[in-house]
Order: sequence, then structure tokens, then C-alpha cells
Amino acid sequence: MSLVRRPPAAAAAGDAIPVRIDGVTHLFYLSSPPGPLEYPGRVRTSWEHASSRDLVHWRHHAPALEPGGEGDVDAGGVWTGSVVQHEGALYLFYTGHDPGSANPQTICLAISDDGETFTRHPGNPLLLPPAGCEPVDWRDPYVFFHPDEQVWWMVIAARAAEGPYWRRGTIMLATSTDLVTWAVEDEPLYAPGTTYCPECPELWPVDGRWYLVYSRFDDDAGTVYRVADSSRGPFRTPADDSLGGRRWYAAKSAEADHGRVFFGWLHDRVGERWLWGGDMALPRLVTARDDGTLQVAPLRQAWQLGETSATWSGSLGAPGRSTAHEVLRDLPDRSHVTAALSFGDARAAEIRLEDADAEGWRLVLDPVRGTASLRREPAPLDDFWTDLTARGTVHREVDGQVLTSAALGPSAEQLSVEIVLDGEILEVYLNDHAALTWRIERDRPLGLVAVSDDGAVTWDLVVRAWRPAGA
Repeated sequence: MSLVRRPPAAAAAGDAIPVRIDGVTHLFYLSSPPGPLEYPGRVRTSWEHASSRDLVHWRHHAPALEPGGEGDVDAGGVWTGSVVQHEGALYLFYTGHDPGSANPQTICLAISDDGETFTRHPGNPLLLPPAGCEPVDWRDPYVFFHPDEQVWWMVIAARAAEGPYWRRGTIMLATSTDLVTWAVEDEPLYAPGTTYCPECPELWPVDGRWYLVYSRFDDDAGTVYRVADSSRGPFRTPADDSLGGRRWYAAKSAEADHGRVFFGWLHDRVGERWLWGGDMALPRLVTARDDGTLQVAPLRQAWQLGETSATWSGSLGAPGRSTAHEVLRDLPDRSHVTAALSFGDARAAEIRLEDADAEGWRLVLDPVRGTASLRREPAPLDDFWTDLTARGTVHREVDGQVLTSAALGPSAEQLSVEIVLDGEILEVYLNDHAALTWRIERDRPLGLVAVSDDGAVTWDLVVRAWRPAGA
């Protein structure tokens, strides 16, 4: 059985909690109850549970944990956390949500001896927010055994009690020797002074460096990363810190054979309003380069390619004009597109997903600026003076050094693009380096159009149908 987009009879999925144990990847994730769209009903979430040995065939288990009863610290939902194995048992750390209490978010624990049935610890909640943190945001515990300090670490999403309101987000650190009794350190592990709350943090080492990943809950949302030479920082911000774009959110990872596999989700949308939870994106592989930066590639074993819908190769474009070629009139609901581009003298190129009225989405590839951006067309005119995000533009930097590296081919103008379309979900991968993710409207047929801007681009483009591997 494949990993489905939504759990059965659930309104939305979100906040993946993956862990690899004895060669098996266990994917826990939150699911909302069916029906409610508003807080607090929509976030009265449960923990779903699936497992796989190959990241292709998934076994779906009974829910690992469900909300508590009236008066419990998790009556309003069991929120995000992490799972570790210790002495043959699974320790499931989670956020207890009780919106009516003085401490609406607390750190709790449930334990399982068989990996299926989890029992709440009688000492819940294990951790309340300290005096220096707000009580409303104290959540998303990520636990691991620190190899150098020989204690258990827990990193926690939090907010300082003082400071500029929209920039109080911090990541706190607690330590333990027994996974039950925890001591919160006085100083934050990370306090950038730039975000409302760094949600769903995780911390792990690769080749002597430590990577801190979290989801930025502010006007520049998305899953981002920081890197340091020590687990205690200082954490540096890379030039290109996003791992998937604004709507690939709360992504977390588990060890894999050749890197780390990340699972993220895309928000549901009602009109122009985005909601908590939605659909799980396809898993993707994140690896570290020699310079310490991270690169993102699709986990291609997650799908099987079907029949070819269209192919097109050729040179397109002329100086001083934009030239378009329709590759396919009606994309299959699940479409897989590969495009190899050689820019020649062209200023830029576009891959458009558009209807018969030329309305839809433009993937703009700009080798001069070293950027790729996903734009909705047309943008509402009354939003002309607002920021690009409000206009429906998703902007994803691909730093110029990458566009001139050997990884792109024999010249700086080579670009490889892979697009996976699953209904409304659009995932774009650039040179196995960076990714864009978005939810688009599919209320009308969309075609595929290649565009060369101000010069010639050589194209080699293939469109195939696909289905989830293991389905």
C-alpha cells in the first residue's frame, strides 16, 4: 500500500514526525478531525502512524495517540513532537494542547513496548514553560541522544516573554539522563530575533557540522535550516536557507541510506485563505555538500512512471521577443515533466501550466539573476502595490554560485528541471539542488507551454503520467 495523501476519513494531514528504527521508517503525522476548518476544532489532532522498509510500500497502523478527555492537558489535541527508542521501548514526546488552561501547550510523554499501543506517562506534563517564555507557545519537542555530552537533548519551539512581539521566537534546550526528568537551560539554544515562532525544530549532525531545521512562522514562512560547527552554535544562515518554498511546511526528517528523507505538507486553501494542515507532499532527499550547504532532490523511488503524454525537443526563441510553444493541451491529473534547457543567448525561460485563456502558473527560470520563481498569471491588479507573496508569487532563490557550478553541466547555462504534478499539488526540483512547492487550482484543464524570452533556448522536454510507487 502506498503512502496516501490524506489519512482515511480525516480532514487534513500535517506535521510529519519520522524516525528510522532498525531499518524501518516510521512516519507519525498529525490528522485533524473531519469537518472543522476553524481553530480550535481543526487542530484537535491525533497522531497517525505508517511504516515502511523501502519508502515505497507502507503499512498503516492504528492511530498512535488521540486527544485526551475533558480536563486533560491534551484535551484540545495531541500536537507535534518526536519519537526515540530506548531499552526496547518507544518514547513518544508530544505537545499537549488545552486551550482553556493557564498553560495551553505543554510537553508530554507516551510510551509503547510493542510500537503499536502508547500509554500516557502518569507524570504528564513533563515540562511547563519557564518564567522567561510565553505559556502559549511551548511545543514541538525534538529529542535525541547527544553523542558527545552523553545525555538526552530536547529542543523546543518557544517564544520569549519579552521583546518585540513579532520577533520573540526562540528554540529552547532541555536535557535529561532518563527521558522523564528534564532540566531547561536558562539561555535559548537559538534566538534569531527575526521570527514569531520557529516551529517543529530538529537538530542533527553530518560530517562534523550540526544542522538546525525549523519552520518559520511569520511573513516569510517555510522550512529553513541553519548550520554550525557545534551543536550549541552559533548557527549560521546560508545564502539560500529554504528547503521547499513557502507552502511546504513543518517538514521533518529521518535518516536514510544516502542522506535524510524529509516529509512536509501543503496547506489546504479556502479561496485565498490558507489553513493548518492539508496534504503530505512526496518525500524528498536532502544531502550536505562539501561546503556545508544542503541540497534537495526528489526521492524518485516514490513514484512509477507511466505512458508518455508528450515529448518535444528543439531550439525556440529569438532576440527581443518572447516565443512560446505548446507542448501539451491537457495535462494528466498526475503528470511528471522533465526538461533540460540550454540557454544560449536567451535572457530567461518559462514553463507554463495554463488554460485556454492563458491563465495559470509560470515557472520563471532566470540564469542571469540565478533565480527561479513560480508566479500566478494574471496577478490581481488591486494587489499591484503589495508584496510579491500577496500577489501569488512564490520566490525561491537559487544562488548564482550554484548556476555556475559543474553540477549544472558543461556550461553555466545548463538547467535541469523536474516537475511532479499531483492534482492541485505542484512540486518543482531544480538541478537536484533546490525545490519549489505550491498548491494550484485545478478547476479547469491546464496545458504545458515552453517559453523562451529574448533569445534562443534549446529544449528537451518529456511529459509522462505517474502513479505512487507501491499503489
